[in-house]
Amino acid sequence: MPSTIFFYQTDEFQECMINNRDLDYFVTAAEMINLRLASQNLNITQPALSKSITRLEKELGIKLFKRAGRGLELTEAGRILYQRGLALQNSYHEMAEVMTELSSGAGGIVRVGVSGSATQFLLPEICKTLQLQVPNVKLEIQIGMNDVLFTLMERHVIDIIIGPLVNYESPVVQVPVTADRVVVAASRDHPLAGRPVSLRDMSRYGWILPAKTVSMRQWLDKMFYENHCPLPDVKVEISSLASVPGLIAKSGLLSFLSENILVEEEFISRLIRIDNDQLMMPRRVGITWREGAFLSPATQKVIEVTQNVGQKMQSEARRMLED
Repeated sequence: MPSTIFFYQTDEFQECMINNRDLDYFVTAAEMINLRLASQNLNITQPALSKSITRLEKELGIKLFKRAGRGLELTEAGRILYQRGLALQNSYHEMAEVMTELSSGAGGIVRVGVSGSATQFLLPEICKTLQLQVPNVKLEIQIGMNDVLFTLMERHVIDIIIGPLVNYESPVVQVPVTADRVVVAASRDHPLAGRPVSLRDMSRYGWILPAKTVSMRQWLDKMFYENHCPLPDVKVEISSLASVPGLIAKSGLLSFLSENILVEEEFISRLIRIDNDQLMMPRRVGITWREGAFLSPATQKVIEVTQNVGQKMQSEARRMLED
């Protein structure tokens, strides 16, 4: 069945429903201002083209062509319909191209929220793999804490979150990708470096931490509270942990961050884990999206690549432990 297009009340047209094929035929005729040439271009008979235009004029209730000597010219309504029909055709072509890209997974924009720690040990490998496999996929990345990222996802600003899997009040789908531990970290020349320390020892020094709405900060405060120690003395409260490793190395402050960051080549010579078994928070890292959300082929590809990268990292970690 031919598709239809709706036109609503304007100065030129009454509310109507027109056949998409009739509109396409009209646009070609309007371009050529010659029914014989237009019918040849469309590979239909001239009577068939004339019938299509007559049907369109009847549906719209207005003339689209008028006689000009031995030829034709567009009426004012015809010129307006031609402009709008041409724009509509262009939109169809653009939409078809986008849909083709999305259906093949070969292109598209994916809006990703990434936690600070994941930007260090997951995101670089994800981007590298995507460039090799689907170079036409474009990532729009927001870096932040899990509470901020989840708010963005609820507002439909981002499609998925890559980072720690935490409990949310709203229904979500969560896919584990890898695991890590959050530990206390400091510069290698910090007074507490290189020896076992207690929570009370650490409470005497300044800290760089995220806001109290972030789950890892809540866990850390709870550990100090339950062990009857003063809460960490926060000197710098930060909205993203992505810049924290450099700050730790320069500021002399303690922080609480992923153990994976400490083994990164960039930081392994500058940072050290503070030795305290009580302050090791295991957590799962993965992908989160809203339950029932539409996932484009490009988004599904990012999820697939992220899972593969996480599995590869886990395999390499197990191999290092065995060696």
